[in-house]
Amino acid sequence: MCHSLKKLRGLVFVFVFVCLSFAGFSQPDDYSNPERCKERRGLEYGGIAGIYMAGKSTAAFYSGEPGNENNVNYIFRNTYWYNEIYQLLGAYDTVFVREYPEKMKYDPAFSFGMFARYDLNCNTGIILQFSYAKLRAKDVVSVEVDPKEYLTEPDIRLCSVYGTEERNLLDLGIVHAFGKNPVSRLMIGAGVNMNNSLVKEHLIQIGTKSYNLVNVYGNNNYIPGGNQQAYEIRQGGIGFGLYGTIGGRFEFSPAVAIEPGFTFYYKKIAIDPNSGFVPQMNFFVRLCFRDLLTFSE
Repeated sequence: MCHSLKKLRGLVFVFVFVCLSFAGFSQPDDYSNPERCKERRGLEYGGIAGIYMAGKSTAAFYSGEPGNENNVNYIFRNTYWYNEIYQLLGAYDTVFVREYPEKMKYDPAFSFGMFARYDLNCNTGIILQFSYAKLRAKDVVSVEVDPKEYLTEPDIRLCSVYGTEERNLLDLGIVHAFGKNPVSRLMIGAGVNMNNSLVKEHLIQIGTKSYNLVNVYGNNNYIPGGNQQAYEIRQGGIGFGLYGTIGGRFEFSPAVAIEPGFTFYYKKIAIDPNSGFVPQMNFFVRLCFRDLLTFSE
């Protein structure tokens, strides 16, 4: 993972260098005329796609540790589930959790969305952007199974623990493109972020069966064939923060442009109440349109 992050950082530096090169050495400054620059006032819109890299702080929510809201002990304390696990793992004496994940983390996730921007001129605009990402965190819990008495070595089983989370991001900010070149320019941006996170599933795989770590029965215990009520549990909520963006703008025509870039977020995610503000990253490409619905006689 560290090697991958180093590669990504290297790509960012290369990308910024290319943007600066294009911004400085491409076509003549066709927007140097102030009146022509003002003609670019108007609405742009389009789609955005990227690779979202969530901070690992809130991923610890899915580790299954005893202090977490969702924990593996919830499964092992239930007599019926414990007996089932005992049979699944072929235990002879006892079954118990030996170690929990120490470095739970999210996998990089594909993100997509849409945006609208009002350009004040050819350089500066106000942008509203919405994007969505589905995150997955996965690691293993080690379970010790006391085997038959003639075996002396401990029988350690690795059981996958994983969670799936949906995250919606809403960004409001200002973007500015440097220079007057209509073909390629360096672009920066900054603003505020609001996010909404929702835990979709949190499971542990033991043997051939998956167990839900979310307590959907409240104060009641699970009983096979019982009539206990299962509640709909919502875990997650609204968070907020700040962001900064660096990238490039490349115009193919007055109506179409692309903007590849990198966004750094510093925000609070409402998954773990003790997480505070954490860094997040997103590598993105925006496809920009304007005046596509304008018709002339």
